[in-house]
Amino acid sequence: MESPMSLFRALRPRMVVLFLLWVLPLLCYLAIGFVAMYQTGWLGWVVWTLPFLWLLAWGVGRLWPSPKLSQVNEGKPLKAPDFWTPTDAAAIAVVEQYSTEVNDVDSKTVADFNRFIGDAQVLADRLAKHYYSDGTLNALHPLTLVEILAVVHLAVEDLEAWVLESVPGSDLATIGHFGKVPSVVGKIDTVQKIVYFASAVANPSKLLAYPLWRKSGQVVGELQNELVRSFYHRYLRQVGYYLIEMYSGRLRGGSKAYRMKFGKMAAAVHEVGGDTTRLESLEDTETTIAVMGQVKAGKSSLINALTNDQVAATSVLPETRLVKRYQFSLPGSVNKVTLLDTPGYDEADVSRSQQKEIQKAIEAADIVLLVLDAHSPARQADVAMVQALAEHSKANAKLRPPAVIAVLTHIDLLRPVREWEPPYDWQNPHQLKEESIAASVAYVKELLGPSIDGYACVYTGDEHPDGTSVIDEVVPQIIAHLDAAMAAAILKAFYKQLDQERLAQLSSQVIGLFKTVLGRR
Repeated sequence: MESPMSLFRALRPRMVVLFLLWVLPLLCYLAIGFVAMYQTGWLGWVVWTLPFLWLLAWGVGRLWPSPKLSQVNEGKPLKAPDFWTPTDAAAIAVVEQYSTEVNDVDSKTVADFNRFIGDAQVLADRLAKHYYSDGTLNALHPLTLVEILAVVHLAVEDLEAWVLESVPGSDLATIGHFGKVPSVVGKIDTVQKIVYFASAVANPSKLLAYPLWRKSGQVVGELQNELVRSFYHRYLRQVGYYLIEMYSGRLRGGSKAYRMKFGKMAAAVHEVGGDTTRLESLEDTETTIAVMGQVKAGKSSLINALTNDQVAATSVLPETRLVKRYQFSLPGSVNKVTLLDTPGYDEADVSRSQQKEIQKAIEAADIVLLVLDAHSPARQADVAMVQALAEHSKANAKLRPPAVIAVLTHIDLLRPVREWEPPYDWQNPHQLKEESIAASVAYVKELLGPSIDGYACVYTGDEHPDGTSVIDEVVPQIIAHLDAAMAAAILKAFYKQLDQERLAQLSSQVIGLFKTVLGRR
């Protein structure tokens, strides 16, 4: 065991000089204060105050015990960024639940690196069961080597940045220094005992307060352990975040590609007060809104009202013949929005070609405007459409499902038919017309259930000149879901780019391996 003098010599001269310059004035102040209190007669009062405070600290520590790691969730809990799917958001509960079940950690056990690896492995197994409920035995089997290396790289890189920013002296202390911490702490404790008994020579009554002094010292240790628990909770959440990203498939292209797309959002998750819900403009990606509905439900009129009849169809959706595409600018926003005018379906039959066109629109949609005739009770075709959207989302769990906004048209035909004095507050109905609109919305809610994310009730006809209901009702709903739609668009672009680059990357890997083999020969 090295002596304190050898440890002192191991320190850098600059550190020693700065440390002495900082400590010596404090020691002078303490010595002068001690002498001044002795001369004025206040020293005795101060000496008896200390045991009282020690007793109070010991009592508070006993009555208010420090919670274990499994009894408290320190720090900011994980929040789902906009680009996370419902499966990813549900995985947060797995991470938070595990953080309440792990064994306790303190200032001594936190130095055990096997603890970090073991807890990360258990958390990975639990998340694997969440993502692969088909009974996959090994959590690593569905993963690629790149994904496993990426999650390690990202978690370690973020932890490194946090340690450099938050842990004083982390760029100076070596692993050898950390190994000496227990012995140094023991030596400091011994020095404190010597100083205490030496001061008792001038005041023997301090010996009676020695047990209280030792008890109060335990309070300091408990405070240290609470800080350690906070650090370990951060570690678990950080690893859990990237494990979720790994099982979601977003690390398939490696850590570099992930950082380029989602690095800002990942960093925000671990910042105090960081905004984890608002998606930044990670790239220039268009948001696609598919307008769907039965024949004569009012889709074309709705599109005309949104585009103000000033934007013509720019093209048809690729690989389709019937889906028309329009460029649309939201009022007061610079976001690029594309409207897809899809073929209408009806109760009687949907042709195979129409199904194909509608399916293409579903795959492209980031938001769906489901146009419904408010005064028509025929809803079976709409139920089938909502089921088709749900089946598509289930089959593509790695993508964020589009928000579905139900737009009820022809509200002027609801009873009383002859009344038309907008605006109508159907959410807080007081008039007969408002009650009819609210009843129509309630019927749709009962029929379509939680599949609908928002509602808008509009008039799109030509009989009444005031057509502001589309702007007042539909546009706020689109803006409310725009961030999530942008996230869905970025996810689609991300996976599409990975698929396009996969063949080129494989060719490059083969060529690189061939060059390596030739170089060795």
